[in-house]
Amino acid sequence: MRRALFTLLAALAPVIAGAQRGPLSDRQQLPGDVRREVAEKWNRPNAVRSADRLEIEAGQEVTGDVAVQRGPLIISGHVIGSVLAINSDVLLRPTARIDGNLLVVGGEVDGRNSAFIGGSTRIYRQSLVYRTEGDQLIPSDSGMSDGLSWWQRIERRREGNWSEPLRVVQAGPYNRVEGLPIELGPAIYRRTSWGSLDFAPAAVVRTGASFSSERADVGYHVRTEIRFGHGAGIGIGGRLVSVVEPIETWWLTDLEVALASFVARRDYRDYFQRHGANLFVTLYGAGDLSLTGSYGHERWSSRDLKNPFTIFNSDRNWRDNPLVDDGPFHVATAQLQFDTRTDPEDPWAGWFVNAELEYGNGTITSAAPMSGTTPRVTALGPTSYTRGLFDVRRYNRLGPDAQLNMRVVLGGWLGGDPLPLERRLSVDGPGALPGFDFRSARAGTDVGTCSGGPPVAGRPAECERIALAQIEYRGDLRLKFTGNWEGWPRRFHSAHGDVVWVLFADAGRGWRVGPPVGTLSYPSGDWPPLSTFRSDIGLGLDFAGIGVYAAKSVSTPAEPINFFVRLRHRF
Repeated sequence: MRRALFTLLAALAPVIAGAQRGPLSDRQQLPGDVRREVAEKWNRPNAVRSADRLEIEAGQEVTGDVAVQRGPLIISGHVIGSVLAINSDVLLRPTARIDGNLLVVGGEVDGRNSAFIGGSTRIYRQSLVYRTEGDQLIPSDSGMSDGLSWWQRIERRREGNWSEPLRVVQAGPYNRVEGLPIELGPAIYRRTSWGSLDFAPAAVVRTGASFSSERADVGYHVRTEIRFGHGAGIGIGGRLVSVVEPIETWWLTDLEVALASFVARRDYRDYFQRHGANLFVTLYGAGDLSLTGSYGHERWSSRDLKNPFTIFNSDRNWRDNPLVDDGPFHVATAQLQFDTRTDPEDPWAGWFVNAELEYGNGTITSAAPMSGTTPRVTALGPTSYTRGLFDVRRYNRLGPDAQLNMRVVLGGWLGGDPLPLERRLSVDGPGALPGFDFRSARAGTDVGTCSGGPPVAGRPAECERIALAQIEYRGDLRLKFTGNWEGWPRRFHSAHGDVVWVLFADAGRGWRVGPPVGTLSYPSGDWPPLSTFRSDIGLGLDFAGIGVYAAKSVSTPAEPINFFVRLRHRF
């Protein structure tokens, strides 16, 4: 519990979180003209204007325009005018009638197919960031802030052409092998009649290693991209890198990993060195769909554990950073994303699908050890593999007060030789199966990390395949946690407040691919029995995006209850 409280307190220290490497996608930014239009419509006289839940009942008639913030707005009657909803969901009953236009930002509309809308209907999933002065609404001046939470508004995207002679940004989250990585270098952005040009070369200085090592430990990250088209088109670019990368990123955000490391001396990731170059092509602006492909040549190598500063538990040892399979690799990747969520950080409805495919071909010059009673068969020499990761989520709004959300993650080996250790996966800890403590010592076979027998230093992920299913029910407690706090993102809202209770369950495991060995290894065409899967249940409270949870293992009753904090929704 103490570790959870430390993480919660650390939310007040956003500088440790790690800045994003690039600008948000255009999909996450509310256009400037829409921000101005919304403010103008709210600030002018309206027949009805509400900063809370509003219901227009059946038989009720409103002459004039209706505007609501946070909401929700429920209409069963007749609006003789237009409707504006800001960071609010709109529920239209079959008897609802709107003679004018319907404009919704930061929300979703239910029932529009059965209700009557005389004018146009426009729905923007991006929330509006704003402040109020008296009864006037003033939107954020920067489109970048519209898609960011209060802890992320560190950098603001500039409009038009700009350049910086020296840019200082974080290159990633605080971690146990780098400390805080910082990028130092110039940046240039030019917008042209045919598209745009972005160029940002930077040195990567590592606070935990660059100043304390006998040999230099300064990396670099040079990125350039040319985009053809405004709003939609194709982007072509390249990267030259010498950076430290996490092995798994899908279960927790950079912010959560960084704060757990800096405050409580608990790092939920493992890391390796990537040195090389790649080219990429991006198709952007296609509504809810994006596609990116890349190809590069890199050298992968292990990273040594350092001893960076932490606020608490400085007398404890860090968990070792596991060794990886060193060597040069040619890597080709393709990533497809489909996103119809009402809001990326506080979705009420919609789909999110992320599909990744990776092909690697290289030479292993040094093989890392793996757990077990017998030594690993060293795969030195040429190797090639195909790996995939599939993450699909469905968010279902059951009504103004409730949600039912589901997620399935499948990933791992698809073909070729066994996966290098840095491309393997696990199902462990608060982001996947929170009823099981992350990388804790367990006797025998561990289906979370796929270790069998005596473990190796750091307890690395050794699974070649994983499967995970998560489900949660979210209900409104009708409490106003943030109240009228200035600057708090208004995207975190439910029907009557911003505090919800969450009931959840998870089930999953990992396994190796090969000849059958107990519950650890299965042939490529087989699926482990469901009886071998880990499972847990839990409950918690979500305070405007900050969740406090308790989880208990079901499949292994001897596991203690785990308490944890999330600074985003669970998924």
